[in-house]
Amino acid sequence: MEDIEIYTNVNKCLFCNSDDLTDLFEKNYTIPLGCYCVDKDVKCEYMPFNILQCNKCRTFQTKYLGNRDIIYNYNANSYGVIRNTMNSKFADFITTNNDINSIIEIGGGNGELSDIIIDTKKYIDNFKYTIVDPTYSGTYINKNIINNFYENIDLQLEGNTVVMSHVFEHFYEPLKVMEKFNENNIKYIYLNFPDLEKCISNNNYHVLNPEHIYYVENDFIKDLFQNYGFIQKRRFYHMDHSVFFEFERTHIPTINNYIYNKSSVISVPIFIREIINRIDKITEIINNSTIPIYIWPCSMHTVYLYGFGLNINKLAGVLDNSPHKIGKYLYGTNLLCSSFDEKINSNEKCIIILNGGCFNIEVKNNLNSNIMFI
Repeated sequence: MEDIEIYTNVNKCLFCNSDDLTDLFEKNYTIPLGCYCVDKDVKCEYMPFNILQCNKCRTFQTKYLGNRDIIYNYNANSYGVIRNTMNSKFADFITTNNDINSIIEIGGGNGELSDIIIDTKKYIDNFKYTIVDPTYSGTYINKNIINNFYENIDLQLEGNTVVMSHVFEHFYEPLKVMEKFNENNIKYIYLNFPDLEKCISNNNYHVLNPEHIYYVENDFIKDLFQNYGFIQKRRFYHMDHSVFFEFERTHIPTINNYIYNKSSVISVPIFIREIINRIDKITEIINNSTIPIYIWPCSMHTVYLYGFGLNINKLAGVLDNSPHKIGKYLYGTNLLCSSFDEKINSNEKCIIILNGGCFNIEVKNNLNSNIMFI
């Protein structure tokens, strides 16, 4: 079998093309490429991990980019109140615009968002919905599905509106994507973007990882789209998790404007120090405990601590309530995923580390005296 390239190096900033980049860490860490669940004997791949600071636009970005066919070798599934309400609220945010006549959604995932929008717009004559997603797993009714990455599509897609829900932060070449928007007759862009500012202020470990490969501020996103001729019309914040942007094309793009992140050089290093401190505290708890210790959730949040050096071999397992994860192993680890609800309703005396960032609010404590939450 022909060897595949596991990862590539970043030599220029993703947003300003500057090569004035500084490594955040003197030595590389190692991190698994995936954050999903696999069977026990599946071969997992790993790559070096470091973070670059762009000294021009102050964007922080991962130094190594993993093979996307490995990183995204799973079907997106939403689970929990935050994610489920996010789709309905984002759909409402979009469908208030009566000028939308057709939509191109990039990264349609499990199709839930498109189903809600199509149901709202079904009375519009000739309303068309196109989804571009290499691993789309949803319904095909009233949709044109293109199983590919948007960057690889050369076709002139039909639609005056682009919708992106938690996909823009995954692009390896975001400026090329912006240029493609200008090449097509796009009037509106609706962007559902992770609230990265809240991630680093609330110790939510879903930023600067193999999937979410850069950190930028919300106003940087606004300024970036304005440089390409799209003005922010509205912005909405969803539960410390997401930011909804509405952009409208209003003028000829001026790409030469200099934009930068205002406070990233202070906030990101603090975020990294907090991660190291948390790992030290968890390690101390593990070393001093006489009862089993589990960690929640079974996601990138836990993979991230592992990548930064947490010794997971002393953990009893990882917990989650997503049905498609239970009974499998977190990619790149030996951690078996078990049901969180079953664990907190059991008689086992144990410690559970809550590591879900903003998702911690979804965890229900049934006051089981056998369970200690950290």
